[in-house]
Amino acid sequence: MVDFLNLLPHLRTLHVQDCGDHYEVEAEGGVLPTACPACGENLYRHGSQRQTYLDTPMHGKRVLIELDRKRYRCKSCGKTLFEPLAVMDGKRLATARLVQHIERHCLRKTFSELSREVGVDDKTIRHIFDDYVSKLKETVVFEAPEVLGIDELKIIGRYRCMLTNVEKLSLFDMLPTRNKADLLTYFKTMPSKEKVKVLTMDLWNVYRQVAQDQFPGRMIVADRFHVVRMANDSIERVRKAIRKELETKARLKLKDDRFVLLSRKHNLDEKGLEKLAAWSEQYPALGAAYEVKERFHDIYRHTSKADAMRAAEEWDASIPSNVAGAFREVRGALRSWWTEIFNHYDCPVSNAYTESINNLAKGMNRMGRGYSFDVIRARLLFDDEARADTRTTIRKKPRKAVPSTPSMGMGRMVPSYNHLFDLEVEENVIEYGPYIPTLVRKLEAGDFA
Repeated sequence: MVDFLNLLPHLRTLHVQDCGDHYEVEAEGGVLPTACPACGENLYRHGSQRQTYLDTPMHGKRVLIELDRKRYRCKSCGKTLFEPLAVMDGKRLATARLVQHIERHCLRKTFSELSREVGVDDKTIRHIFDDYVSKLKETVVFEAPEVLGIDELKIIGRYRCMLTNVEKLSLFDMLPTRNKADLLTYFKTMPSKEKVKVLTMDLWNVYRQVAQDQFPGRMIVADRFHVVRMANDSIERVRKAIRKELETKARLKLKDDRFVLLSRKHNLDEKGLEKLAAWSEQYPALGAAYEVKERFHDIYRHTSKADAMRAAEEWDASIPSNVAGAFREVRGALRSWWTEIFNHYDCPVSNAYTESINNLAKGMNRMGRGYSFDVIRARLLFDDEARADTRTTIRKKPRKAVPSTPSMGMGRMVPSYNHLFDLEVEENVIEYGPYIPTLVRKLEAGDFA
């Protein structure tokens, strides 16, 4: 007959009572200590203590284990100890398998949901989660990327720094702030950071300062996505300034047509071109801003670095005075980030896909029902399914010659190898971080809700 708890030989069921919403199980230990762990001498019984432990749910009901845990005292040194219970967690009045159950689900389910499911206080689940994440930090180490993407997003009221492996399309880490001091501290202790060859980032000057300090000599590439987005932001300033002076109907119409103004001209259909022409005729400043925006985007259409730099200089010199103020920020960034912007032609990398991870984290912030940043970070960073998509196993098979029957040679016995080899397979698992498209898919499917 199968024991109710199925924890033999460590724990034996004596009696089970169905209390409606939970089971109460009376049990006793099955393993006795043989000697004092301190001095190795004999032990004798020294009473018992009633203890209650929580176990994993059965049949949809919580399980409480009651046992009189035996105590022992050493005859020699006087040390007292309880009978060993290897199936129990060392820090909590719970079975080890319950803690493991919570660990398996705490990255996917809410703490309150798990609390209702297993009957453990949500604060206890949070403590188990913290311990589990601490273990993961020690055991799950991501390979330092050759192309490191640096970006940020605003989540739970603060800007957070996002680090990505651009080549693997994976999340490398999330930092609680984007402050210079915190970034310097992080990168100073970053393991294997010598593997980083290129850094791509948005136009936040702190990132460039940190990169120059911690990755001297590495190429810094201003992310193309963020560069061209500045031109879109500029035309938005012009549109909003005009919109403030309009009547309600026209103001709403201009708001609805903003995507026409943000689109590239070659992507507009006939209807979109008609709307663009109408707004440009009615508001010449808006038409002028659109043309300036288009010519800024066209800088990246040049295949030669020299041609692109020449086009940038011509663009800067040809901005009409009536929209120059709206593009002041773009012109300043172009001058101060000139080298990094045109490094794109020497190393055409981009972390534009990190917008996906930004949307993912924002979605988790929206759906996470009050989670802290640490919880959101852990759920993203340690998702096993997403990590599996970039995980690589390297197998090495060093061959070792195996001697066969010795033969006579030069007056002495010498081994004959006859091309026989022993294959010793060595496996090395490399983690690159959770695959961003998988994280996005799981969010859309509600797996992180």
